[in-house]
Amino acid sequence: MKLKYIYAPFIMLVLCALSCKKEAALPGTPIVGLGGETWTKGPLDFWMDKNFVEPYNIEVKYKWDPYELNYAKNLVPVLESRVEPVMSAVRDIYIKPYEAVAGADFIKKYSPKLFQLAGSAEYNSDGTIVLGQAEGGRKIVLMVVNQFDKKNVAEVKRMLHTIHHEFAHILHQIRAYPVEWKGLNPDRITATWFNSTDLEANTQGLVTAYAKASPDEDFVETAAVLLVEGQAYFDDIVNDFFVPEASKKILRQKEAIIVDYYQRVYHIDFRKLQEATRQAIINFTK
Repeated sequence: MKLKYIYAPFIMLVLCALSCKKEAALPGTPIVGLGGETWTKGPLDFWMDKNFVEPYNIEVKYKWDPYELNYAKNLVPVLESRVEPVMSAVRDIYIKPYEAVAGADFIKKYSPKLFQLAGSAEYNSDGTIVLGQAEGGRKIVLMVVNQFDKKNVAEVKRMLHTIHHEFAHILHQIRAYPVEWKGLNPDRITATWFNSTDLEANTQGLVTAYAKASPDEDFVETAAVLLVEGQAYFDDIVNDFFVPEASKKILRQKEAIIVDYYQRVYHIDFRKLQEATRQAIINFTK
C-alpha cells in the first residue's frame, strides 16, 4: 500500500504534463489501414500503371494492407525506395524472358494479377522463414523487399527464385505435372525438411532441402533452380562426388520431366527460357 501512495503523485504529474502539452495538429490526409485506404496517386503509382497495369493488367500493392498479408505475423511495411527496383526486376528478369520465349500473351493469361509486397520475411516458430507465397493463381506475395539491392546478384537470384517457385505452383495447379514424379523418391518427403541441409538433400535426389517438404515443393524447387541458377549449377549438383549414382539418375529424371512438361503442356522451350533468364540476370545486375 505504501508504494502505491509514493508513486501516485508522480503518476499525476506525468498525466498533468501530458495533458498540458500543446495539442498537435491532426493529419490532413487519412492514415492507410486506419480508415485511409485511398490516397492520391504519385509518380510511383503512375510508373506501376505504365509498367504493369496497362500492359499486363497486374496490380502491385506496396502500401500497408494487413488483409493481403498474414496478420498473425509480425511484418515490416515496405520502403517505397525499394519498390521500383524490385518491380523492375520482376519485369525484366521474370516477365520479359517469358514474353520472349512463350509469346506476348503468356504472362497476360497465366501470371497472377496481384503482386503484394512486404518489407520483411515471415518468421515461424520452427525456425523457418517464408520468403514468398502464391494464392490460387491470383497473387504472389514477395517478402524481404527492404533488403533488395540490384547489384547483389545473390539477392536478385533469391527474389527471382521465389517468383519462379511461386509461378511454377500456379502452372502445376492449372495443369498437373506427371504423376510419376511422386514415385521417384517418396521416402525422402518429410514435414521436418528443415532438419536437412541442401547437400544432404542433393545426395537423396533433391535440389534443395525445401524440396523435401512435398512432391509439389520438389517440382517447383527443381524448376526454379534450373531457371534461376542455371544448367551449369544443376549439373554441378548432379556430378557432385557425394551424390550416389541412384540419386544422380533421379535428378536427371526430374530434369527431363520439367523440360517435357513445359513443352508439352505450355508449349515453352525450357532451354530457351533458361538462356533468356540467364542473360536477363546478367543484364539487370551489371
